[in-house]
Amino acid sequence: MRRATMRSLNRCIAITVAGLALGAVGCGGGDSESANTRRVVPAGATATKPVTITVWHGNVDEAAAAMKKLASAFHATHPNITVKTEQGTPSDQMATKMATVLSTSNFPDIAYLFGTDVPALARSAKAVDLTDAVGDPSFGWNDFYVGERETATVGGRVFGIPAVAGNLGLVYNKTLFANAGVPVPTNDWSWDDYRAAAKKLTDGGKKIFGTGYPIAGDEDTVWRFWPMVWQQGGKAISDDEKSAPFDGPEYAKALELLRAMALDDKSLYVDANSDAIYELFARGKIGMVITGSFALETFRDAKVDYGVVQIPAFGGDHQTVGGNDNWMVFDNGADRAAASAEFLKFLTAPEQDAAWSVALGNLPIRGATQKTAAWKKATANFPGVQAFADNFANTKQKRPQTIAYPAYSLALGEQIAAVLTGQSSVADALTSAKQQADAALADGAG
Repeated sequence: MRRATMRSLNRCIAITVAGLALGAVGCGGGDSESANTRRVVPAGATATKPVTITVWHGNVDEAAAAMKKLASAFHATHPNITVKTEQGTPSDQMATKMATVLSTSNFPDIAYLFGTDVPALARSAKAVDLTDAVGDPSFGWNDFYVGERETATVGGRVFGIPAVAGNLGLVYNKTLFANAGVPVPTNDWSWDDYRAAAKKLTDGGKKIFGTGYPIAGDEDTVWRFWPMVWQQGGKAISDDEKSAPFDGPEYAKALELLRAMALDDKSLYVDANSDAIYELFARGKIGMVITGSFALETFRDAKVDYGVVQIPAFGGDHQTVGGNDNWMVFDNGADRAAASAEFLKFLTAPEQDAAWSVALGNLPIRGATQKTAAWKKATANFPGVQAFADNFANTKQKRPQTIAYPAYSLALGEQIAAVLTGQSSVADALTSAKQQADAALADGAG
């Protein structure tokens, strides 16, 4: 499916947070309040005079055109608000650029940020508090999926509005399963079932692997690992967010399973580039991939006869991980902040969600969108996409909402890669990952 954000959901970039501490920087341009006061948009607030707001969406081509069209449609019904849409910068560079421009008086009213970047940007006094705005019943906040709402929330306050959402499911090649005489995956599969099937699918002579796993060491590596921990009752971070629980048995069990598949069974193909894994799947060289709905367009166009189920479980728990990107509002004055919140309410309503998300090949960001004609068309065009939408019910936890998360994730991701390539034992890798992650939490560097 065509991704509006170029598969940003599994990305994680470190941004500079110096100067972004709450109250440490001045508010934005216009009639902003003092540096020690955070802008809060009241429920139902609207601009009291004609304003122009700027949106940095991070996209080009179809996504940019869709955003421009939606901005025009909004202006037609809100003539006192003009929405200027710009790329700003590629979406995977947005957090870094925002950290820079917020020290000036020239920054957008709305910017597209990855969910893992929200905590750092929310530290800026220029980040607008949207808690009251989304609390207005007409906003339909409870119609957004739980994982999305949690990712948009920092310290109990809402600083983001869901922009794009996804989750991980298991996509399999029906032809390879039939050729190997292996029953296809079901929604009741355990990780033991997954390992057994991968081993049977693997054919060294034909260079066919049962499954694959990306080992770049970044969030593309780590977000696939969190569900395996959560399903066992483990945590991604300590309750006080001061230490990494990587020495827990849940981590060892999950990583040992992957190690055994990669090195003992040789059924797990590893590559630093997840795109290479998807390409092999599309060519009939890999039987299963754990991925998001964004990969379905590639598989469909390659004419793969594929199926989709939820990811395997430990102990019958099929929790998955969500990838949630957000719109954030920045303070250029009360009128522009209110206008920005009003535009985002419009943009995320089911009809516009269908135009922005579904029409561009993404999943609906809210339940009501699944009732639209656009979503029904999408399910017909992309077999298996409904399974991903249904899978939102399994997104019950969020990745750590700490500014140290980029470094925290990298510490774990690099050690997962070391184990899967035979460069480290499970025990040594997790010890090293914990030391590095604890240090990142201690200095809050992110």
